[in-house]
Amino acid sequence: MEHKSTISAPAAAIPPSVLGIPELKRMSAPSEADKRAQLVHELREWWGQETADWDLRVQASRNDITRDTPRSDLWDCLPTLDSKTVARMSPIFQRHLGRPLDVKLIRPGGYESLEDMIGHLVPAMMKNSEADGESSDGRYQ
Repeated sequence: MEHKSTISAPAAAIPPSVLGIPELKRMSAPSEADKRAQLVHELREWWGQETADWDLRVQASRNDITRDTPRSDLWDCLPTLDSKTVARMSPIFQRHLGRPLDVKLIRPGGYESLEDMIGHLVPAMMKNSEADGESSDGRYQ
């Protein structure tokens, strides 16, 4: 006895939602401006978390200083972001640009502020990503 299928349409013609499968949506790749904005946002968040505890410790030590104590110390001569601190941001660049931070791009001596670092490294890393021919094709999510 021959078995006949009761399905009249090929399985590919049945919408996934009918089968209880969520449809995959084609997502367009984020624009360069979006990538930059997301990268900068995460760098600022990371730096805020990184400095929160440190700032509390520094403030506590300054509260112990008497009026006769000079107000300068060793930390006054150091950059706000030294090269090792900046290098620890590499995973953030990896997440947003698909490649780790090129540590050769870090300014010797570090940076005076987070904005100084962002203004120097983010454009340089984005330029390197474009030069490498990073794909801007959409991704399935």
